[in-house]
Amino acid sequence: MKTEHGVIIAVGILVLISLGFIASNPDSTPYETALTQINEKGIEAEKAEDDAKLNEHAMQIQEKITKIASDSLGLHIFMGDAYRSYFPLAKGSDVEIQEGRDSFQICNVAENIPAHLQEISKTEKFKLFAAKYSSYPIELNLQDERWSESLFHYGLIANSPDGKTALTMFHVNSCTNQVTDSERYFLSCHDDATHKIFGTINKDDVLASLNHPDFCTIPLDSWRQSVYDYNQKIHEQQTKYFQTIEVIEQNHESLSAWDLEHRRFGLLRDISSMYVMGIDNEEDIEDKIKQYNALFGSLPEEFLQILEARK
Repeated sequence: MKTEHGVIIAVGILVLISLGFIASNPDSTPYETALTQINEKGIEAEKAEDDAKLNEHAMQIQEKITKIASDSLGLHIFMGDAYRSYFPLAKGSDVEIQEGRDSFQICNVAENIPAHLQEISKTEKFKLFAAKYSSYPIELNLQDERWSESLFHYGLIANSPDGKTALTMFHVNSCTNQVTDSERYFLSCHDDATHKIFGTINKDDVLASLNHPDFCTIPLDSWRQSVYDYNQKIHEQQTKYFQTIEVIEQNHESLSAWDLEHRRFGLLRDISSMYVMGIDNEEDIEDKIKQYNALFGSLPEEFLQILEARK
């Protein structure tokens, strides 16, 4: 009997020691609880206008999310210093719905980030992106977009040693924790050396890129390549034109003319981009062309010749 009492006491001591270890070891706190606690401290620091504490808690939650994302996604995840774009995370009840939208439910996010990342890891488009870029450091970018359909944004940006990046993104509903755009593919390639950015929502092009041997190349057929080249030419013209606002006469008439021409460049870029991305619904392209025609007349001759070559 004494032996049994001794065993019970020893087990009890071990349990107490274990509980004491857990209490003194913050790393053993469940991720959901840890994120909630840090975020609440961040909200308190923001209300108190204590920037030092706010920065301290921001770095803490960033470190914790980095660890969670690395474990959940199985990638070399890092996070930049843009945490102020999402931290502290407002409670769902404090988020205001975008003006003009019908009412919808908005929920808390902090404690659900681990679940969000798990759901992202299950999607086919994540698996394909990870398969190609798992050997590169990948930046995780978070944005709170709950004012729009209760969504939270997760961006993944693979970084090559020579200054190229490959970006994809996911949106998760804050109430259902489901990825809302798992079937909508997006990829953007950026080259620091040439300052060129090319993105697409065309699933076939995204899949072709993820199977392409180059770091981030979106292969195009010869006709769409010619439209893309035209788009880049317009972009260069628009950039130069944008700079002229510093020297134009600052009066209403001049500014109105400047704004109209800037809009013309923008519509040309929109139309050409839609052709490059192979938009399925050509009615959307036709609507854009009609907008251009109503404001500026016929499309430029160079662009018309390119469109004619498609036939």
